[in-house]
Amino acid sequence: MDIDTATKAFLALERIAVVGVSRTGQSPANHIAKRLRETGHQVFAVNPSGEVIDGEATYPSLKALPTPVQGAVVVTTPEQARLVAVDAAASGVEWLWFHQGFGPVSYDDEALRIAHDAGLKVLHVGCPMMYCCPDGFHRCAEAVFRFVGRIPKEVEGA
Repeated sequence: MDIDTATKAFLALERIAVVGVSRTGQSPANHIAKRLRETGHQVFAVNPSGEVIDGEATYPSLKALPTPVQGAVVVTTPEQARLVAVDAAASGVEWLWFHQGFGPVSYDDEALRIAHDAGLKVLHVGCPMMYCCPDGFHRCAEAVFRFVGRIPKEVEGA
């Protein structure tokens, strides 16, 4: 599937979990959750603490969500992303979007393998905010990522 079709399909989902929201509010996950809410998605924040963060309830895992989600954005370490992929498969999640910023990425080959082997549709092509009503920074980031080849034309497994 081409990248534009895949990102549009993901962003057309109604219920999306964002895994990796931070209690400090400074994680890209917090900003992604906010943007998804602003654009009409039902968003479930996942943080192991289960505390209220940014005024929203959080849940310790995808399995603990009160209603199933269709997709999840993963903004964690690669080690945690492997566990999230297993949790997603067991929870009936259809799509995973592993966040990729300018710094470390939120996945590794093992996380991708687990997700693909489980039959999940997988994106690991930048940040959802590059495609979901992007601001100037995210428009520029997408252009840079495309220029340097960090965004493929086709998405495997989607």
